[in-house]
Amino acid sequence: MDMRKLKEQLEILKENLAFSRFTEEERFEICSCYALRESYYQCQAKRAYDGAEPDFPICGKSPLNRLVIWCCKLPEVRRKYQAMGIPEKVIQDTVWDIALRAAQYRKKNGVPGLSKEDVIWFRHLNNGEIFQIGALQYQLFHMVYLDKEGCGEDYMQFSMEQKSSLPQGTPVLNVHIPVGADISPASVHASFSAAKQFFAEYFPDFGAKAFLCYSWLLYPGMLEILPEKSNIAAFASNFKLIGQVQDPYGSDAVKRIYGRRFPRRREYPQETRLQRNALGNFSKLGMACGVIEIT
Repeated sequence: MDMRKLKEQLEILKENLAFSRFTEEERFEICSCYALRESYYQCQAKRAYDGAEPDFPICGKSPLNRLVIWCCKLPEVRRKYQAMGIPEKVIQDTVWDIALRAAQYRKKNGVPGLSKEDVIWFRHLNNGEIFQIGALQYQLFHMVYLDKEGCGEDYMQFSMEQKSSLPQGTPVLNVHIPVGADISPASVHASFSAAKQFFAEYFPDFGAKAFLCYSWLLYPGMLEILPEKSNIAAFASNFKLIGQVQDPYGSDAVKRIYGRRFPRRREYPQETRLQRNALGNFSKLGMACGVIEIT
């Protein structure tokens, strides 16, 4: 191994880990792992997303290797965003998602790594199509209706009037809520406002017609278990609801609220008001689709 080259690569890796807001302890762990198999990680980073979703090569690696491989991809991803002229602050906020998800993985499993679901999600970063603007993430997207006509299965029902006003394939900004995001009304309003300006400036030809959100946060049943002045309820009120589906097991919502499903009721954490209110009310959970017209 060329020690001079390894030293140079380690310095690049350290700088990118600091840029992405990994802690000092996490940076040490990742760099120590990388130094043992530098050529392997660099090679795997180049081919991480070869092939088709969800069978990307990176998905078959161990959780720790997924994390190190993704950290090796950071310089490439930053260059991709820089080539689009994206401000450094937006790039930094966007790639911070890697450190956040790595922290969640460690909290859940007690060891460093990224889940298979995490690295599949990061295809959006790899493609340079997702951006964090303030509290929320926005993905360059084209409208998809989750029904028989739109995705091949009857997951939700949508009116013909709605589908006529926002046809399948229309450019939209798909809104995602990172774990731990500040979704207070002021923060959400600031994010939407900044996003309109951002995409008008940096992607003027995309011509997004609406903000789109598929989320358990929008499901009307949630309102029954939330406090009157809940930030979640305030967030949901921004959207015009166009489709919904009740989930008797609250699958996605339970995972988001508790981290995972537990065998026994007494094992569910009760650290937040939402966790306490949702327990015993999984039948009120589901998924909904909402839009905000961009004018």
